[in-house]
Amino acid sequence: MPRAYAFTYSPLHPKSYVSRAPAAIESTVRVASTATATPDLPPEALIPAPLNPVQRLRRAATFWSQVVPILGNYALIQRKLAAAKEKGDPVSPEEEVKLWEDAHNWGAERLASTIQTLKGFYVKSGQVISTRVDMFPKAYTDRLMSLQDSVEPVPISVVKAVVRQDLLEGEPLENLFKEFDEVPLGSASIAQVHRAVLRDGREVAVKVQRPSEEPKLRGDIANLKAFSKRFRDSLPVDYYRVFLELERALTNELDFLAEAQAMEKIAAAVAHTPDGRPAVAPLVVPRAINGLVSKRVIVMDFIHGTPLTRLKDRMAERGIPEGSPEAAIFSRRLLSSLTEAFSRMVFGDGFLHGDPHPGNIFVMEGGGIALIDCGQVKQIGNSQKLRLADLVLKVSRYGKPDGPTAIELSKTVEGFGVEFKEGARPEIGAALALLLFGGTGTILPGGYSSMELSASSPLREIKSFPNDLVMLGRATVIIKGIASKVGVPWNLADRFAEGAQMALECGMDGCSVPIYSTIAPTRLGKEMPRTAGGTGISRRRFSEVRDAFRMVRQVAREWALGKAWESLPSPAKQFFIQREARRLQRLEAREQEEEDELRKLRGGLNEKSSPPLPPGPSVSENDVSSGDTEHENVILLPTEKVASSDH
Repeated sequence: MPRAYAFTYSPLHPKSYVSRAPAAIESTVRVASTATATPDLPPEALIPAPLNPVQRLRRAATFWSQVVPILGNYALIQRKLAAAKEKGDPVSPEEEVKLWEDAHNWGAERLASTIQTLKGFYVKSGQVISTRVDMFPKAYTDRLMSLQDSVEPVPISVVKAVVRQDLLEGEPLENLFKEFDEVPLGSASIAQVHRAVLRDGREVAVKVQRPSEEPKLRGDIANLKAFSKRFRDSLPVDYYRVFLELERALTNELDFLAEAQAMEKIAAAVAHTPDGRPAVAPLVVPRAINGLVSKRVIVMDFIHGTPLTRLKDRMAERGIPEGSPEAAIFSRRLLSSLTEAFSRMVFGDGFLHGDPHPGNIFVMEGGGIALIDCGQVKQIGNSQKLRLADLVLKVSRYGKPDGPTAIELSKTVEGFGVEFKEGARPEIGAALALLLFGGTGTILPGGYSSMELSASSPLREIKSFPNDLVMLGRATVIIKGIASKVGVPWNLADRFAEGAQMALECGMDGCSVPIYSTIAPTRLGKEMPRTAGGTGISRRRFSEVRDAFRMVRQVAREWALGKAWESLPSPAKQFFIQREARRLQRLEAREQEEEDELRKLRGGLNEKSSPPLPPGPSVSENDVSSGDTEHENVILLPTEKVASSDH
């Protein structure tokens, strides 16, 4: 069924209403006419009880019994290949590829089946795997992609009971809502979302936490921690520390009051430069409706859009081929929006969104981007932020005549508190920094591989990684993973450089108090300036007036260009699209030439340092997707508002 789901508010991106598909209209239910749909029971009587200890133990046993054989199968194949080699009768390359492919397909199917059976927090782990085409075999990413938006919904009677209990003290739903869709727009491991209309006519999205789900989720992450700790040496990344940080984030995800506050902070961050000046937001962020938030329910603004997970199929229906000029333009726009938004979050107040997987990235009318679900967030301290800014600038200059050496870059990384295993090469820190922030396809120093599943990946040499940087690392690898999917060369360090420089210029004390504490809400009226103490009305500073005029000019320019674009006939639009695509192709060619020159310089530096590492036997690099596959250019430019959802 076609659906629409995205919610956001921004003074720079006015809400847009679009007629819904007939099937979706049929699912809209007038609250006043559905009194019989909800049993005449108090809300608490409809809410299921949490899992008991025996049920949680059964879930743990199911997980271990299904997942451990996957790793065991890989270990058996490695032993088989090694034994054949020792006997002098090695397996042919074609047969080896077939062995790995069969193992990947079997493992992916088994893992997906287990996740679908258990659901809970395992779904979120599967979602992360599905985004990493540059890290996991294609069989896994393809099979787990469906997890982005296919979780069985909670019964509508339970959803309404939770809303009545948390927002209405048990009173009827029609006291607040004029309409409440019974079919959810999206259903995820922690919550699901329904479209509704308030009594004053505002269209909203209502996010409702799955009741009694917290014990199950905490049990799931306990299993994942135990599994990742037990098989630490067999996994490509130290997932134990990752799950420790995700466990902390889960606490916030289960508290929608914290999420509502995070929405305000992130919305403010992306609308200001790192030094605190107002700027047009590169993307829009959902915000809560004042007063309609509890720990388990949050009511948000609503607009129509399409998540990245569904955009490819929808554009195929529209007859827009992969690799088209529209795809090339939109791919860069998408990456530019995400990169600029995270630059402002990280190097501004250091408060960032920690879960930008494709299901949380929406495409709105005209190609605008929305970033939803502020449940997983992270506050980076000022000292770490400044270290990070210094590291990003060094990575950006690496390989250039005035840039740092690999050893100097490694010492900077060690300053974060990162610890590496004994025997790691001196260039290990530089290799890690370049893997996280360097350009696509960058050759890593010390003979390390940029293929994260490879035995020579720098990620395998990590002994300890600071927990407060796990979320940032996750965000950077997801952005680079999207770049690999759409086939666009992307260097995060180069694009973070301006924001990093601003952070260093502001210093430890920052250029101002956190930006989210200096601006007042603007949803229903004029913004009211606050004094430094946070109370009363103060006069506008000249710099604020100047910045406001600058932003108004920019918004007016974008509005004028948008109106002019709408008035153009289709042939003219196609002409400009193709011309812009050719310009982007020339830009990419120049960037590739510059990257090739830097590779030559870096190659010379590497030859003077450590010899390459011998290839490891654990995973064949031929089995790892590097982006040169059919995953390229899967993100396409929408030509209309598409009804779809995910959360």
